[in-house]
Amino acid sequence: MLRGVQSLLNGVRRREYSEGLLSTLHLIRHGQASFGANDYDRLSSLGEQQIHYLRDHYERTGQRLDTIVSGRLKRQRATAAILASPANDAVREYAAFDEYDAPVLFKVHAEIKGIPLSALRDPGPPDARAFQRRLEEVCRQWVAGTLDRPGVERWRDFRSRVTAGLEQIMREAGRSKEAAVCTSAGVIGAAVGHVLELNDEACLRLSWLVFNASITRVRFGASRHSLEVFNAVPHLEAQANPRMLITYR
Repeated sequence: MLRGVQSLLNGVRRREYSEGLLSTLHLIRHGQASFGANDYDRLSSLGEQQIHYLRDHYERTGQRLDTIVSGRLKRQRATAAILASPANDAVREYAAFDEYDAPVLFKVHAEIKGIPLSALRDPGPPDARAFQRRLEEVCRQWVAGTLDRPGVERWRDFRSRVTAGLEQIMREAGRSKEAAVCTSAGVIGAAVGHVLELNDEACLRLSWLVFNASITRVRFGASRHSLEVFNAVPHLEAQANPRMLITYR
């Protein structure tokens, strides 16, 4: 019985590949944002360069993008705009791909702890590693439901909206298409978690690994979807000084 089911599934997969029915979803993390600046939600000069390298990589390898969408945050939209140029392809915005609101989570965390929000900030120059440690602590509380408050997006609601957005894009894409979503690390972690059926903690851990301007690819068709590539940065690794270009924050 199991052998017969497997033969049927293999037949479906072979037909999808041979008939060109599978499409690809490119999940692109935004370029480096302005960590430590008054307005974090904008690309740094390095972040812009990272996405220019990505666009050039796609052009050089002949990678077409039939559809480009983004979340509504400035860093996501700026990433999509660079990726869509110079052809000036239209970019659609989907609220489903907005990142979770980390400042709000930090604020609620501080209120629960009974400490001023300023106590969670670095007294000296911005320290990305220290911030990451605090972010991980706060996000684990968020997943556990400790930070549930009126007006604060719950983790399960965040994961559900990402999943719904992912499924919508895949439904709308059509056969043998290439669609790009310019978004953020938390969204990518939740999206990959949906594809791989991972638990909440695994989704979080994945999100903390995602490089700026990285490519994560999901292959999908009418009857299946699967992870093809996770967190790839060939466009940055090919440059003269990749260590300066490959960033998390």
